[in-house]
Amino acid sequence: MNITVLYDDFNSTSLLAVNSSNRIFWANPYDMLNPSAINPAFVPIIVTHAITFLIGIIGNILVIATWSLRGRLRSPTAIFLVSLAAADLLLLLVFVPLETLKYFVISWDTGGNVCKMSSYVEMLSGMATVLNLVAVSIE
Repeated sequence: MNITVLYDDFNSTSLLAVNSSNRIFWANPYDMLNPSAINPAFVPIIVTHAITFLIGIIGNILVIATWSLRGRLRSPTAIFLVSLAAADLLLLLVFVPLETLKYFVISWDTGGNVCKMSSYVEMLSGMATVLNLVAVSIE
């Protein structure tokens, strides 16, 4: 891919020409580093992630704490629900921060280890959640 950057003046305007047929104009090239300039829905997305993270963490910790403090909640359904809360907690602790971080990080590490590990943990906790729901519905 042939990329050419043309500058009229360093502080005024820039023109990014890709293969001379597609052109993207940025009045200020430093706007590319500002997530809210690239994505107008940036603030609502971040607020939604924060609310989901806080409510999910508090709710799942309350479920686990209630189960562990009450000795008589030892039925299979209660154990499945605690397992579901633990899987949801793992999903919230891994997926939401990494999904939010995608708006701030331009590129991951060069080896791709963080990307591979996060995808693995997201899939693992997602499947654990689904399997817990299947087990609860069968029981």
